[in-house]
Amino acid sequence: MHTNKCKIQPPVSEITQTRRKSEKSIFVFFICVICAICGFECLFTSLKVVSLNLFADDIKPNPVWEINTTDASLATTALKIAKESYPEIDSEYYLKKIENIIANIKTSLRDETEPEQILKTMNNVLFNELQFKYVQTGNLEYISLNKVLDSKIGNCVGLSILYLCIAEGLHLPIYGVSVPEHIFVRYDDGDFRRNIETGYEGMFTPDSYYINMHGKRISQASVKNGYYLKNLTVDEVIADIYLNRSIIQKEKGCIEAALKDVNHAIELHGNNAVAYCNRGVIYEKTKDIERAISDYNKAIELNPDYAPAYYNRGSLYATIEVIDKAIMDYSKAISLDPGSTLSYYNRGVAFKLVGRTDLTIEDLSKAISLDPKFAAAYASRGLTYAESGEPEKALEDFNKALELDPGNTEIYMKRGILHADAQRFDDAIKDATTFIEFSPNNAFAYYIRAKAYRGKGDMQKCLKDYNKMIELSPRLAGVYYERGQIKNLLERTDEALEDFNTSIELFPYNPLAYLHRGNTFKKLRKNENALKDYLTYLKLNPNAPDAEEIKKEIEDMQYKR
Repeated sequence: MHTNKCKIQPPVSEITQTRRKSEKSIFVFFICVICAICGFECLFTSLKVVSLNLFADDIKPNPVWEINTTDASLATTALKIAKESYPEIDSEYYLKKIENIIANIKTSLRDETEPEQILKTMNNVLFNELQFKYVQTGNLEYISLNKVLDSKIGNCVGLSILYLCIAEGLHLPIYGVSVPEHIFVRYDDGDFRRNIETGYEGMFTPDSYYINMHGKRISQASVKNGYYLKNLTVDEVIADIYLNRSIIQKEKGCIEAALKDVNHAIELHGNNAVAYCNRGVIYEKTKDIERAISDYNKAIELNPDYAPAYYNRGSLYATIEVIDKAIMDYSKAISLDPGSTLSYYNRGVAFKLVGRTDLTIEDLSKAISLDPKFAAAYASRGLTYAESGEPEKALEDFNKALELDPGNTEIYMKRGILHADAQRFDDAIKDATTFIEFSPNNAFAYYIRAKAYRGKGDMQKCLKDYNKMIELSPRLAGVYYERGQIKNLLERTDEALEDFNTSIELFPYNPLAYLHRGNTFKKLRKNENALKDYLTYLKLNPNAPDAEEIKKEIEDMQYKR
């Protein structure tokens, strides 16, 4: 459990949005504005493992902590580490518990000397008689030796540490073994070798089991170079405890504690690419971009085949908008781990930012093929289809995204835009209303619904939504212009004039605002004002399709002076 895998929630936020030039489509305008107002979460999430190194000259090494790994047993050391989180514990009490387990195993072993039978006996005592159970979670109580002994429940780290402590007491050649996101133990006396999977009640597993684990692929080069599947020293095992606790602390938001723990991990095992990669994540969280990149670089230097380091560095480059480097790192991560859904997803988003829509759709489609329940990938591909002028495909993807993740309210907004553009006004109103229920202060949602109500001919409800939008965002010139049109339709001419005045005051370069204000002045029999606005309209838009008509209107008004 060496990796804090990213949550698809999300939520990774899209850095920028491409804008289409056409102003004829309601949808296009919606898409452009929604990116600024609402954002689209879940793009650029990251695996982000946790790590630490002291590259910068101004960083001082941590003072040596109390634990002396050379003079103490693994059990004593593990309990001292646990005491840092649970200061009230009585270490002697738990050491006695371990001694009792060892005594129980010795009794069961009698005079057995065959390694395989020894292991079977240990597994039987631990997992059958004493009923220690595995749990797949990273909570602190499941890696702390005292809690594992109390509850008889542990994750791969907690159970492996217990197993190693017992093996130490029995003087058996059993070692910890670390692979991405996981730790297990191994009996290895030089002649007899067995991997022991503590997550499956001591099941014997070949190396190939870990190399081919879904989502945890280890390159053959890494295996050959001894980066993974190697016997760990005691210091490396202890480093693994600190590393995993650091990950847990980070998830709890205890960044300072997480940094302290991962520093200990690196002090004990300075060649661990995973630790550096994880510290890079911590530095990212503290906005220390230079140190984060340095740690990702160090992780890659130590293990050029460690895909998460490339992924995390790529995600960081994407965050700081160095998109070319982000794409290169995602591509490297994919070459090392072709089954990495997130690498395809994030590279697809990165391609979108450089205008390569074809490659965006290709990568997002690949991510979906690897994980058909990846809601964010459907949502992102749907947005890409929408911006590429393929609304039906976009609608299909948005529907699928909502089926998988009904709580992603942003998608209701985007689907509502599609419905509005296709003149499915009832559907647009329904989606916008759903979004408003979750985000009642999002001005743009009211705008979408107002446009849909206008399309239906319900001017009163349309006006109500325009009013709400202006209440929330009182500086949007275009909204005053549109509300003025609605007020004219409702024969609220004086109020319409006020809205056109405000719109022009906020943005004096919209020719249509002058045209409609001119029409309003004409209705109020203020022909001189109308004449000025018509002239301004033609000045700003001399090639307007109705230019000749307006010119004739001007001539008539001038004649009647």
